[in-house]
Amino acid sequence: MNKQVVAGLAIGLVILLVTALTPVRESQATPAFARKYNADCAMCHYPHPPRLNSFGQKFRWAGYRTPSEFNKDQDVTKVGDFLSTRLATQFGYQSHNKELSRSEFILRDFSLYYAGAVSQNISAWTHTYISGTGTVSFDGQIQGVMGKSDRFFSLTGGQMHFLQQRGLGGLDRQAGITANPVSSTKLTNGGAPINFDTVQKGLEAAYVQGQGKLVAQVMNGVDKNGSGTANAVDIDPQKDYIVSYQHILDEIASGLMVFYNKGTTHLVANGPDLSQRVDFWRTGLYLNKVVPMGEVGYFELQGGYVRSHDSMPIQAGPDKDGNAYYIESQQFFMGPELTFIERFSFIDQDVGRPNSVRKLYTAGAVTRVQTWGRAAVEYTLTDNRGLEVNGTSGHTFLLEYILFW
Repeated sequence: MNKQVVAGLAIGLVILLVTALTPVRESQATPAFARKYNADCAMCHYPHPPRLNSFGQKFRWAGYRTPSEFNKDQDVTKVGDFLSTRLATQFGYQSHNKELSRSEFILRDFSLYYAGAVSQNISAWTHTYISGTGTVSFDGQIQGVMGKSDRFFSLTGGQMHFLQQRGLGGLDRQAGITANPVSSTKLTNGGAPINFDTVQKGLEAAYVQGQGKLVAQVMNGVDKNGSGTANAVDIDPQKDYIVSYQHILDEIASGLMVFYNKGTTHLVANGPDLSQRVDFWRTGLYLNKVVPMGEVGYFELQGGYVRSHDSMPIQAGPDKDGNAYYIESQQFFMGPELTFIERFSFIDQDVGRPNSVRKLYTAGAVTRVQTWGRAAVEYTLTDNRGLEVNGTSGHTFLLEYILFW
């Protein structure tokens, strides 16, 4: 391993251990809800914000309502109960073959959130995001909820994440710095530019009963660059569709999710062209199980499998089939509130053809820092020797600090 990578890992682990051993004041959840409910972060999050536990998932499903708040008027005069901010900074180091090694300090983003139930049946969620380069983006959605706390129907419209960050069993927000590559990168080579962490405009209908949630979504889809928000108008008349089922397995953070995603995109940027049309589908299963380890903490095992197919236009060559999975383990220690993460990811971007495989090995750790912060360190070894194109392999080291208030 590169000496600089080893040094960076050592420094990152020292910083993380120091922060983990620093006396921790009372930890809080997403600050707005912490203020509203006077609650500790463990009410909604596991093992560290922003990842959700089972109660947090149900709270989000219900439009940011507790069971006792269903069908009741909401007090919207206390703005602090709805507003939260986040500032994220990083240090990154990359050393890949065929490329120059580089390191840089990054102001990743500054975010402003407004979220909560605003009436008996209506909720709102907005996210204003300013990147380190000054680019401003905005996501927002309105949700209507009708029924009782253990059985209700919801309708959500706006601009939202369509799979990653809206699911269970590994499709929630990640515990570490990066999401698993199966969810956050393309799964076919040269086909549909789809990844599950995309933000898109659309409509979601859901039915929740007990621990289960059945979901149907209609989305505008993405352009050739993989963006679901860049275009002022929908240049693609076809819509993308998703059906999924989510089930919470226990009261900690275990769950499963199965889904089927079907859609259309085009290989040109300026509008639909039947000769450049790509019809695609993705189907997968995500599952995680958290096991208590007495007073020590918790052990978690999670994984996901996704099968992909892209029907390519004749001019672009044969159809593309993808095959991808990941396995991840986590160990959360209660005393220092320290979590270790290990992950292996396998992505075959063109099944049946040679030189189409990516493998990634990731290890990291994350801890809470006093009341509002979290620090994390992560290392990834990327093995792209099986790729025919852009077969760069190498090391990536990330050190991140996030402050919420």
